[in-house]
Amino acid sequence: MNLSKQWFRRVCVSSLLISIGIAAWAEPPAPRSPVESEHLARDVLAELVGLDTTHAVGSAKAVEALAKRFRDAGFSASDIYVGGPRPDKMNIVVRFRGRGKGAPVLFNAHLDVVEATRDTWSVEPFRLTEKDGFFYGRGTIDVKQEVAIVTANLIRLKQEHFVPDRDVIAFFNTDEEAGGDANGVEWMIKEHRPLIDAGLVINQDAGKGQALRGVRLWSAVQTAEKVYATYELSATGSGGHSSLPPRDNAIAKVSAAVARLDGYQFPVRFSATTRRYLEATASHLDAAQATALRKLLANPDDGAALDAIRDVPVLNAQVHSTCPATLVQGGQSESALPMKAKATLQCRLLPDEEPAAVLATLRRVVADPAVEITVSSPPAQSPPGVLDPGVMKKIEKVTTGMWPGVGVVPVMSSGASDNVFFRLGGFQTLGVSGTFVEETDLRAHGRDERVAVTAFYESLEFSYRLIQSLSSAR
Repeated sequence: MNLSKQWFRRVCVSSLLISIGIAAWAEPPAPRSPVESEHLARDVLAELVGLDTTHAVGSAKAVEALAKRFRDAGFSASDIYVGGPRPDKMNIVVRFRGRGKGAPVLFNAHLDVVEATRDTWSVEPFRLTEKDGFFYGRGTIDVKQEVAIVTANLIRLKQEHFVPDRDVIAFFNTDEEAGGDANGVEWMIKEHRPLIDAGLVINQDAGKGQALRGVRLWSAVQTAEKVYATYELSATGSGGHSSLPPRDNAIAKVSAAVARLDGYQFPVRFSATTRRYLEATASHLDAAQATALRKLLANPDDGAALDAIRDVPVLNAQVHSTCPATLVQGGQSESALPMKAKATLQCRLLPDEEPAAVLATLRRVVADPAVEITVSSPPAQSPPGVLDPGVMKKIEKVTTGMWPGVGVVPVMSSGASDNVFFRLGGFQTLGVSGTFVEETDLRAHGRDERVAVTAFYESLEFSYRLIQSLSSAR
């Protein structure tokens, strides 16, 4: 899902607000779903949070629980698929039948979560806790709340005898957090594509509403994401006793290479998505940062402007590719000269960055033939999505119907989501979610993960309206 937003933390926010959190927005409340639908969504969320679906455990129990809920709600067994690459790594696909007036619309979210240990949390991570206006628990924001929301809304629509123009597919998958290990989306596209083939994919893990100090800024729609790639720098030395050092110290070679790369910045390039997002962002920065960003938007070659925003990571990540060093290994003993040394670069590349050009750039910057540069995890290029005006108009209409005055802004995720696999598979996909997140209180993958109760229930109604709108042929 969307990652660090450190620049928002630079905004002057009182320590009291940060410490207690903002449980409700400072604006008028949005429409809400019927109370019985809210109760169902909460029950599903509690059940899912209570199930450990980390990589080591798997998603099978969560899939079984969801399949039972859909069967009990009257969904045909033939419209519920359960399967996966292993017994513990299961996916569930549920089809809500329509009139067949167009290709299906698919709503996607993942069931797996990252690890959490009780001694680092103030509450039990694998139990839903409601307090101070928040739901706490692992997965409450990444991203079991979206699974609960879609589940509750499909059951509500079934009970209301709603018949969409085109089929609606709910796809809840496994291993999104596992770094590609038996990833549910990748596996399903390869092995069972007809079950999830759709004219439009809405990935509810890849877009969020963004709020600051209780004020909704905009609904971010993910149209692209950076590409993950890993490179390794390695060097060898003659070794020997530390009291007799020659010139070929392997650690020194790799360290010098890492230092050169740390000082290098990839060229600035804007897409239509990043330009629109950064233009919207500029009005929420302090004066100096806003000025630097606007200068860079006007002239991508303005080195001083780029240097001024480099210490604002979320802005820096939007304007160009990045390749920081994340791991260093070397040596075998304190008193022995190193025989080998290695550094790992964890790159996040712009969607259209050419892999061969990146490797050539790294070698040019390092400029040392004694340092070998290899690709340990090649980039899986994922082309940016094309914004369909008709789809965007529907998203905007639902958004303004829920929150008058709140706009829709396209965004490129600096991290990774399952949309990379959908886009590589030729699907039209967008990241959309009605869950607003306070940008001074980001806790995904962290301690005491939580979602505001109000935000959860408002997102429930947003999703209900979005499902109806996007499944309409009009």
